[in-house]
Amino acid sequence: MLQLSELRRSVVCTALVLSWGLPLLPQRDRAETEPSAYQIQRFTRASFFLSASSLGIGGQLSTNVSPHMDVRLFGNRTSITTHHWSQEDFRIAVNAGFANVGAMADAYPFHKAFRLSAGYLFYNGNRVRADLNAKQNAIFTIDDRDWISDNADPVHGTGRLSLGGNGFLLTTGYGRMVSRTEKHFSFPFEAGVAFIDKPTVTMNLAGQICTAQGLNCQPVATYPGFADALTAQVASWNDTASSFHVYPIVQGGVAYTFRVR
Repeated sequence: MLQLSELRRSVVCTALVLSWGLPLLPQRDRAETEPSAYQIQRFTRASFFLSASSLGIGGQLSTNVSPHMDVRLFGNRTSITTHHWSQEDFRIAVNAGFANVGAMADAYPFHKAFRLSAGYLFYNGNRVRADLNAKQNAIFTIDDRDWISDNADPVHGTGRLSLGGNGFLLTTGYGRMVSRTEKHFSFPFEAGVAFIDKPTVTMNLAGQICTAQGLNCQPVATYPGFADALTAQVASWNDTASSFHVYPIVQGGVAYTFRVR
């Protein structure tokens, strides 16, 4: 009887030890085996992305809508002007202006940082402008013909390449726009295309053209054959520029993620 009593006490003690000790052991539950991204509720995090891209320099605001999808709004506004640089017969100053607003949806199909994105440009006023001033004794070619600028009233004007128009965007990239971990900073990168309006080239020139330097000089608007030659040249430039309605996008920057609730 004594041995049986001791056996019962041993079983009871062992059960008590297990019942108190097991909760203290590491638990390999679902929360540990699945990424934290699966457990974050929608609209609980947001990020601000400072970016530099072929659409300009700007900012983007993103939030999470599911464990594998983010949405973002972006805007860019940049003006870049070169100092005058010299070509053979002209001094040229170039200004590139970027102003655009759009939205994107980012999907992470492999539950990793690899990203597929689609969006739309709601506003796009991108353009490039060049201001031209003929040098002394300048001879320039328009529509395969040489023209002589008047030194007293040199040829000058402005050329413009419009890259505007609304359109869809498709990109692929790496790095989460909204972090799913406790890390605040990320460095997303993406590349793709925007389907914009067909680019257009315009050219407006003033000044005078001569048959020889200082002889028979007339304004460019009335000089025989020049207006037609300029029209033909601009048409050729537009044919070349038309392929850029599929506009390349390359973008990188730094994103900061924070909790919103």
